[in-house]
Amino acid sequence: MSLQFQSFDDVLSFLNSRQNYEEDRRCHPKEIFKLERMTQIVEALGMPQRAFRTVHVAGTKGKGSVCRMLAALLQATGLRVGLYTSPHVEHLRERIAIDSVPVDEKGLVAAFNELAPWLETVGKNLTYFELLTAAAFCVFRTARVNYAVIEVGIGGRLDATNVIEPDVCVITNVDYDHMDLLGESLEQIALEKAGIIKPGIPVICGISMNGPLAIVQSRATKLNAPIYLLGHAYHSQDYIRMGYRSVCILRAWHREWRNVVLNCPAAFMVTNTAHAVAVFSLLHEQGLVKDLEGQALQNVLASVELPARCEVFPGSPTVMIDSAHNAVAASGLASVIRTSLEGRNLILLVGVPRDKEVEKIIIHLAESGAHRVIFTRYPSRRSTPPQNLVPIWRRNSSAPAEVIEQPELAFQRALNHAGPQGIVVVTGSMYLAGILRPLVRNRQVSPNIGLGTETLVGATP
Repeated sequence: MSLQFQSFDDVLSFLNSRQNYEEDRRCHPKEIFKLERMTQIVEALGMPQRAFRTVHVAGTKGKGSVCRMLAALLQATGLRVGLYTSPHVEHLRERIAIDSVPVDEKGLVAAFNELAPWLETVGKNLTYFELLTAAAFCVFRTARVNYAVIEVGIGGRLDATNVIEPDVCVITNVDYDHMDLLGESLEQIALEKAGIIKPGIPVICGISMNGPLAIVQSRATKLNAPIYLLGHAYHSQDYIRMGYRSVCILRAWHREWRNVVLNCPAAFMVTNTAHAVAVFSLLHEQGLVKDLEGQALQNVLASVELPARCEVFPGSPTVMIDSAHNAVAASGLASVIRTSLEGRNLILLVGVPRDKEVEKIIIHLAESGAHRVIFTRYPSRRSTPPQNLVPIWRRNSSAPAEVIEQPELAFQRALNHAGPQGIVVVTGSMYLAGILRPLVRNRQVSPNIGLGTETLVGATP
């Protein structure tokens, strides 16, 4: 008799019993990243990923935002659209959404019961991410979505999502991340990401560096896949920051959209938007989706929410949450802080994963001009002990640094340091963002908590 799932708690318990590379990197990557397991489970399930059209999005940075914006554009044409992203911010069901709504508990339980007959045979060694990916395909098939926008987890070539046959592939960029798995050089990383390219399938590519770009172009040429480059086939231009939003002009082939407004002040989000609009335009040119006429495209993009991507919560003080968890993302965030938050009393609240380029991340954040930093820890084996971050900060900034282990108390103290006219920036990890975002959103914080010196380690005045 096969395993049966009665509740969402059953699903969570089962998932947590499987290898989760997002949480635990003690295993060797080669033991986890094997596409054969995923191929076997989708075959057993009747190839659910072929029940709908797909777009596949890879890249070191920006792929989640591209996926969200593209899904919103597709949905606006009247299509039923699935969206699969990772990791989640506040809860697991965010990863699998239909028409912008996370799958409900009942739907996810049903999907796992589709998997159940195979979990003691071909699915017995599936990882946490592989299980979720297979479940997402089942959810989308049951919901009869027309399109699903699928974000690569890590890399591309051996990622669990690389069993789909997309209409378009996207590679947003290539930079240093996950080197333990993808390789030490940008060319090696590019080769892994180029692994999503399929014969004859067009590629939207935002890579600018010659070495990695040559790798991707070579793969595309070998597979006779047309490749469209940022700055050539499509463009983002005339970026202007407008408060905590941004405005730009986008061009794709023979079309232009002026006064595109985004819910993010960061220049990198304009580039992400250009990728999404390029994919949408290409699908329209191919006759696969309807057009969005007049101001419709601009209206859609202006309404897209981008959780934990330079996400601003107005108030006293203002709070920004950004999940910058690698060096390139931290550099981008520091640029946003320097150019859009200058003159404000700025407090950083930081927790970072231990397997990343920790020193480079802290160096970039130290260049932001913050008036104080509070280092904290989030509940994960991967969280860097916050006291280890203080010496790096002090070598690179004269601003005070302190440690408060509990993220909720650290947030409360950051609010007090910032004052009514200041700003708190929470960054370093999607997990830290997920813990604090509900507090930030609801501002359920006592202004007099977290000031006791007994919670501090290594503080400077």
